[in-house]
Amino acid sequence: MRNDQLPSLMEKDELVKVISFEKFAALCTAAPRRLSEQRFFYAILSIKQGNGECLLDNELQVLQPGTLMFVTPFQFLQLKNVLYLHGTVILFTEEFLCRNHLHEQALYRMAYGKHRSFYFHLEEQQVDNNYIQSQLSMFHWEYRLGKDTLLKFDLLHNILLGIIIYIHKLQLDVEGGLYDLSEPMAKSQMIQFLQLVNTHYREESALQFYADALNISQEQLAQLCKKAIGWSPKAILQEKILREAKRLLLFDMMSVKQIGYHLGFKDPTYFVKFFQQHTGISPKNFRIEHCVTGLGEGEQTS
Repeated sequence: MRNDQLPSLMEKDELVKVISFEKFAALCTAAPRRLSEQRFFYAILSIKQGNGECLLDNELQVLQPGTLMFVTPFQFLQLKNVLYLHGTVILFTEEFLCRNHLHEQALYRMAYGKHRSFYFHLEEQQVDNNYIQSQLSMFHWEYRLGKDTLLKFDLLHNILLGIIIYIHKLQLDVEGGLYDLSEPMAKSQMIQFLQLVNTHYREESALQFYADALNISQEQLAQLCKKAIGWSPKAILQEKILREAKRLLLFDMMSVKQIGYHLGFKDPTYFVKFFQQHTGISPKNFRIEHCVTGLGEGEQTS
């Protein structure tokens, strides 16, 4: 089955989602898939009952009670023999988690830095497991039952940020590293390109700039991106602009016009057209709908 035929894990307008492991597994057993097929998002998987296995990239991992996994948009994931597994999955987008660039830096440090462990087995009585399970329970409860929508939005963000930082702590414990936001990140060309896009997306829309910075041709840049994540460099740049636009619309008080200028659009109407073309909704209506109801319907999980 081709990637474009696989059912979507998140709807186009969803920012964060909690689903049962069973439902997630039903969408990830047919073929290896990435979380960047339609959009960029991340997944946190927690197993409570049962035994199974999965392929994360090319590594076979055992799934059992206490398993905690973090999956980035660019990793291949396929679940196997998971019929009797139970647990919880949180899916989230960068625009939901990253209210400022320190959040973005922390996420990228964990996902693409040198301390990259994505699989953990936490013993039932281990302090780490107790903390993670308590935070997941709080997140699940607030997602399903939180009544005050704006407070719910903030609570879910803060709980998720705490989980992300704690997973990075687990990574550092495994690798014997220290928490340091100034430490060099992974230096693969793909990660360098993402870092360049994160730094220069507002003022540099020409792909030649990014190719020159990497000392490769535009054709080589296109091949690099296609091989690494299946997206074109132009699509990656546009996705970054869209994620930043959504973040500003959600968490900043700037007007739509100011956001357009901030993102490098010389005419705010071009920004509105760009946003609506790629999302199917105007920036103004996105802000109204998602600041009030952008979390989706709470879903019961096991």
